[in-house]
Amino acid sequence: MRFSTLSLLATVASAAFSFAAPVSPASNALEARCLCQDIHSIIVDVTTTITPLVEELTYITAENCTVEILTPIIGEIKVVLSTAITEVKGLTGFTLTAVLTTVDGVVLTLAEVAELVCVLLTLIFGALAAILKVVTRAEAAAVAELLCEVVALVATLLELICNLLGGILAILLPLVGEIVFTVIASLGLTAPFSFFNVSWATVSSTLITSATTVYSTSVATMTLA
Repeated sequence: MRFSTLSLLATVASAAFSFAAPVSPASNALEARCLCQDIHSIIVDVTTTITPLVEELTYITAENCTVEILTPIIGEIKVVLSTAITEVKGLTGFTLTAVLTTVDGVVLTLAEVAELVCVLLTLIFGALAAILKVVTRAEAAAVAELLCEVVALVATLLELICNLLGGILAILLPLVGEIVFTVIASLGLTAPFSFFNVSWATVSSTLITSATTVYSTSVATMTLA
């Protein structure tokens, strides 16, 4: 992810200060891990970068909800998510303390990380739900394929985070809004989220009722390539 000049200077200053500071679990964690990358910065950076992109999706109408219009936006979102996936994989093998320690030496709790993840999920799935509400039957199948690509990447990123931070899933699930489960179920992508261990048969579709009819034949049976 990109870092501003100020954040780089702050990192350098923090590193310099650590030489004079007493040794602590947090400082040991920073020494054991790249000082410029942690789970907090990855999630926050993704959220910040992706926000203007998903905002574009919320302004899509039935008239312009086409593959041609959506593809460039979806493409950028996929790049952001793919980069985050690579960065989270880069944290594999470090201790829990190292992963939870920010570049400033603050050790986050699992609950704090879960809240960050929830914000990101709500942002993405809220935009996808907006698309599902306005897409026409003629564009439904093609648009669904684009949305499925995003959701599949989200599933990969989320599972990596859950594997990295044992116990976070139990904290996260009660925070996740119904809209997330509804979009996943409506797109027929429950399999990639099997690690949720929820009963998808009980997931309500009331939040995107208009999409249910449109997707009843084209999307409900769709599987990942």
